[in-house]
Amino acid sequence: MLPIVAFCYGLLRNFRRNNRPTEGANNAPAAGTADARPRRTRTKHNRSKEKHIHWDRLFVVLFTFIGLPLLALYWRKIHAFGTEILYPKYEFAPYSLDPVDVYNGKAEGMSMYPYYKFNRVGIDRRSNLSLQEFIDVYDAKWPVILTDVIPKWGAYHWSKEFLMKYYGKDRVTMKAVNGKISNAESLALPIELYFKHSNEGTPTLWTYVEDELFIPMRPQLKRDIGDMGVLEEDFYKLFPEDIRPWNAMLLWGTPYSRSSLHIDPYNWTGTNAVLKGRKRWKLYPPGQDDHLYVKKGQRSGFPLDCFKYNSPIDTFDPDLQEVQKKYPKFKDLRTVEFDQLPGELLIIPTGWFHQAFNVEETLAISSQVMNSQNYWIVLEEIFKAGNLPRTGLPSDFPSMTAENQVKTVMSLLPKTLLKKGKAVTQDMLEQIEHGMKKVVGH
Repeated sequence: MLPIVAFCYGLLRNFRRNNRPTEGANNAPAAGTADARPRRTRTKHNRSKEKHIHWDRLFVVLFTFIGLPLLALYWRKIHAFGTEILYPKYEFAPYSLDPVDVYNGKAEGMSMYPYYKFNRVGIDRRSNLSLQEFIDVYDAKWPVILTDVIPKWGAYHWSKEFLMKYYGKDRVTMKAVNGKISNAESLALPIELYFKHSNEGTPTLWTYVEDELFIPMRPQLKRDIGDMGVLEEDFYKLFPEDIRPWNAMLLWGTPYSRSSLHIDPYNWTGTNAVLKGRKRWKLYPPGQDDHLYVKKGQRSGFPLDCFKYNSPIDTFDPDLQEVQKKYPKFKDLRTVEFDQLPGELLIIPTGWFHQAFNVEETLAISSQVMNSQNYWIVLEEIFKAGNLPRTGLPSDFPSMTAENQVKTVMSLLPKTLLKKGKAVTQDMLEQIEHGMKKVVGH
């Protein structure tokens, strides 16, 4: 600041000096006036010999030896301050799914297609579903079953005998239950051992293979999973590989085996493809979370961590009266129930709690999608987990396309998260190799 003041003062001083009157005809008083007497007038030549401070030169010295070093030292802060004023940053405000918007969106979408008789309270089974109709009626709104996608996959022809023949020595992760689902243990056993008992199960004694890495780590199996039809858009492909959610989970359950009651990680759009067997589903529309006794603060343990939303309620517990007594709000829940058959692909929208029950020995693959209809909710889960601050996004973030918004968020993730994500996957593989025996929490 001092060099700037000195410079300005020097300019002003020079301006005043150069504009003082000098001796000459124009400055001489009129004859006969009181001021006509001789007087001493300074000339430019005399002024040039006066002693005075050269403020402009002082400015150059001060700026060179003080201003420049200070400018270099604080340049980042100065630049950031100026940028913040000229281009204010965008803040990603907390967001939650509005159940009213979900229901109104579905109703509006159905009105656009009067030729189809929609199931307004249950599940629709569709074939030849157009992308636009899927977006208007189902995507991020209501579950739907597609019947013409899975039969085109190479994986549709998998069987437990196929897995036994080619991967019998390989280990898979599974949960084993003896009693209540809350007592489940996580194990990693060879397929050949599980194969011998995969058709055995009772309401309180069962096993369920839930392996998130078995298929992704075997490219030949991943290639057998074909396209998802109306779900080809997937922004998870924009994630750095080290933090990309594991895709294509192998699900192989004995009779009576089941998942927990949950919303999928990142609140994504989930898919479930039944290859063999039969699944029974209970899905819960958004807006009923307070009836589900969800435990807060649970983490997914994914490479890019996020919260998980699991309910302690087992809706397929043989003693359902005991469950309702322990969780009294449970009985007031609105539920969508149905069975899923081989060759059917179930799409579960964001915001829907769900639990799957294997009526018989069942082989399936689950996956997930982040697209233009649900990406904002997925980004909210990334911010909510503390992976990066909500502030600091570019000022033009709201005007970007959905794809570019996702790319921007990914570019801002700290490099330490990428390194951590790679370590999480490696640690999981090592646990599988050593048997992975631990209690599964809810």
